[in-house]
Amino acid sequence: MFVSALAIAVVLAGGSPLDDRLPWDGKSVRLLRDDEARVAFPVPLTGALLESRHFAEATPGQHRHRIALSSVRGEAVELAVFENPRRLSLDDFIAQVLPVLRLNEHAVMEWTATRLAVRAVQFDLPRSEQQFAQRVAVFAVGARVFVVSCRDVDDAFAVAAFAALLKGLEVDP
Repeated sequence: MFVSALAIAVVLAGGSPLDDRLPWDGKSVRLLRDDEARVAFPVPLTGALLESRHFAEATPGQHRHRIALSSVRGEAVELAVFENPRRLSLDDFIAQVLPVLRLNEHAVMEWTATRLAVRAVQFDLPRSEQQFAQRVAVFAVGARVFVVSCRDVDDAFAVAAFAALLKGLEVDP
């Protein structure tokens, strides 16, 4: 397992851990590339920490790459990349690998993702005693499936970063 961390902005320069001295404006981003995951994605210019993890030993059904974007409030957005060597349809992949997303109480809607405007399925997961309300978008490009998760739909930073990543993600073939 290869672990790398990239500090984009150091915000915690004293004060409360939730005191963001350089809040993100929700618009200003820069494109960063993760060569191992073969993606490029927009990252907020301020107030963010990015961590990439790569799992060479991932088995079918496990993500091969995980990229997490955190703010001063904690993890905001996660991008997980799964291999799909059998090139299952998006619906079949979700049914076989991510069936928990298809529970009846979750809202489901069709969406588009990436600069290629590929078909995505978005799930809204309700708040529970163990997690915040979340939003998850799943889409396929070639032999890979991408799962983008917004960790707290009540956190404006997380929602804006989720939307920016979905819209601006670049995927290498």
